[in-house]
Amino acid sequence: MKYRAIIREAWGLTQENKKLMWWFGFVPALLSFLVSMVYLSYQAFSLWTSPYVRQGATEVHLISDLARAVVDLFEREPALGTFGVIMLALMGAVYLLLPVFCQSALIQLVARIRAGEPLSIARGISYGFTRFLQLFEYNAFIKTFSLVGVFTEATFVFRIFGPEPFKLFSWIFLLVLVVGLICTLLFTYAEYYIVIDKEGVLNSIVKSGGLVIRQWHHTLFMLLLMAVIVIRVLLNLVVALLVPAIVLAPIFFFTSLTLAKIGVIVGAIVGLVVLYFASYFIGIFHVFTTTVWTFTFLDLTREESKVVDLHEAASKD
Repeated sequence: MKYRAIIREAWGLTQENKKLMWWFGFVPALLSFLVSMVYLSYQAFSLWTSPYVRQGATEVHLISDLARAVVDLFEREPALGTFGVIMLALMGAVYLLLPVFCQSALIQLVARIRAGEPLSIARGISYGFTRFLQLFEYNAFIKTFSLVGVFTEATFVFRIFGPEPFKLFSWIFLLVLVVGLICTLLFTYAEYYIVIDKEGVLNSIVKSGGLVIRQWHHTLFMLLLMAVIVIRVLLNLVVALLVPAIVLAPIFFFTSLTLAKIGVIVGAIVGLVVLYFASYFIGIFHVFTTTVWTFTFLDLTREESKVVDLHEAASKD
């Protein structure tokens, strides 16, 4: 298996088909970036206001306060409250459904482009619908063992019950984390079985585990190679965002001291520019990694099918 050739071919496809990034990479990256910012801000604020973290801190219950604010808004302005709830529900639905839809379309498009078919966004949208439900079911299952899920549950227990009870449950979180990492490795190719081979969720998980075990050396080497690429891309992204921030920080600071309104406007513009470029780079990298793993899956399954055909031919002879 030629790892460098796969990565080179995947990067070439990513660069030659920028529409893949704009249609199926940029928007999910933007949504994930915004939700991650809100999630990390919530976790940081909740831990900072927890008396178990900072002595004398007044604990603030953001969820209950938000629910109370929504109820008060409904009592004062029923129409505005209804509109706000509908908008929040739509945003939540978009965040939950759109990334899965884009991933389904992206995998199928990449596989068909490699087979020689021209890129068609209209077909990609139809591909996104064909295996959407199965891929959504798989993602809902796998998120139970994700690092974010385990971290959320652990911080919740720590904030509510304190450090001593948390120590009693820590081995459970550690066990779930280890199981989650093993499942993530074994389920490496599950999405591709669901989308490309049109297998069911359970069958895809079983087949993915079998393929990882049989081809563990190829999978492990590709994971390590992709990890190195991820670290390098993240470092480049941090440097690309840090240098402008260092240059603009003094300007923004003095502007905010002298002209508050202009400072707010400059800060908002800088924030939007950073959000745009971060989403752009994350979108490109997502398309690239999906392409790499799609090519890896296609090559491994093709090689295994050749071996099976040779065994069948030998048995007939």
